[in-house]
Formats: sequence, C-alpha cells, structure tokens
Amino acid sequence: MLVQSVKSPAQATASSIEEIPLQKCDVLPVVEVTIGGLKSRLLLDTGATSILNLKSFDSGTSKQVTISSWTGTAATSAREILIPELSLGKHSLRNLKLPAVDLSPIGKACGGRIDGILGVDLLDKLGVKIDLKRKVAMFDISSDEARALYDEMESALHPCTVAFNSGNAEILERCFDPDMVLYTPDGEFRGRKAVIEYLRNTYLKFAPVRYEMQTHDIRMLGDALWYSYDYQVHLPTQMVSGHGMAICQRSSGRWYILNMHNSLLQSNGS
Repeated sequence: MLVQSVKSPAQATASSIEEIPLQKCDVLPVVEVTIGGLKSRLLLDTGATSILNLKSFDSGTSKQVTISSWTGTAATSAREILIPELSLGKHSLRNLKLPAVDLSPIGKACGGRIDGILGVDLLDKLGVKIDLKRKVAMFDISSDEARALYDEMESALHPCTVAFNSGNAEILERCFDPDMVLYTPDGEFRGRKAVIEYLRNTYLKFAPVRYEMQTHDIRMLGDALWYSYDYQVHLPTQMVSGHGMAICQRSSGRWYILNMHNSLLQSNGS
C-alpha cells in the first residue's frame, strides 16, 4: 500500500519538533548556521549575547557596544556587522546587526574554527531550545509548517497513487527509496525490488484498483515526514482496510517513501 491518498486528509492533526544535531569544539557546544549563503560554526552560549568573530567577518563599522556573558557585562569597541540572513535549520532571521570582535582565542583553546557566538538573544528570536544531554537544538514546529510540508509531499507523490491504482509497477518503483522497508501481515520486505514484487503479487495484478487513505497525525523529522493513517484498497472483488504508519523523505529535491508499516483490519468480499 502507498502513502498517498486520492483525497487530502483535511482532519489530520500536525505537530512536531525539528531537531538539529550539535557539534563540539573540544567540550564546547557548537551549531552550524548559514550566514550570507556560507556555513559558519557558532558557539552556543545561553548566558551571552550573540557576537561574531572579527576574523570571519572583517567588514563593518566600528562603534562602542555592550557585550554580555557569564562573566558579566562590559562596554567594548567592536565592529557592527550587517547580516542579511542567518539560518539555523529551516528557520531564518533577516537584517541583523551584530557586533564582531576577535574571538580567535576561543578557537585556539578548543582546537577548531569558531565564527561567532549564538547567544540568548538570537536563540530566543529563533524559538530554539538546547538539549545538551541529547546534543540537539530543538524547534517547536507549528501545525501550519507541518501541514504545508505534507501538502508538498502529497502533491509530489500523487503520481505514485495513480501508478498504484493503474498497476504501473515501473513508475511506482521509482517512488520508493532504494532501502525501502515495507512491513505487512504477510511479512517484511526490504529494498524497492522486493517491495514492488510483493505489490505486484497482491494488488497491482488486480488493476485498476482504488486506494484511499485518511491521515491522523503528521510529524516533521528534519526533511522527513512521519504520519499514521487508515487505508482502504478497493479491489474488483473485495475491499482491504487497515491501519498504518509511513516515513517519507525529501532527498535532492525529490520525495521518496522510506518506510511503511501496515496492519490489516479487514478484507471483505464485494
């Protein structure tokens, strides 16, 4: 069975948490952000205000600024750098003015490149929480964001539903990730070749058929979507229905089905 439906699941609820793995510079937590289209490594410090490394951003105007950190607050001379856009994961801040001082001693101390400090001011604006124990930065994803990504995925994979209904195995196979895993009451099938062969023998040979699905929950996992659903497959002589969950992921601009786990509720003859 597929992850697409012939109708949009209007009643689906959508909520999620986006997680971004943290890196380390020795023992210091570091996160990778994009500034002006380039990757930058910023030290995470929830007790400091955000500041850039002058060695990484050497343009700007000098002025007196106030810097706060766990050691206290002090006035210092620093350059003010205009950042058109700073992005962390799928979240961005635009038109930022940040101070820049020489932070190279921090990089030397931890043995890696540090392009700045991501402090409490920008963490608050981004709406990000830091879990040092799990080594992740977390965003609460709004239902609108999850819904929009689901709609994008559903539109992109609609030809897969058409292929399933019409029995077109060649097109349907391209919808699956090479490492696709399908769990069914008939067994476990790994790899797109094994999955498509199972579908040939159970559903595609009866084409045309009609697949319908009602989604109940949607969660974003980075560039992947997890969701649960009820499904029905209308075959010429019977109707198969059940529950399931699926994971789809966008890779190189395309959506693929990674994993499906379907249980059988009933199979009724028509």
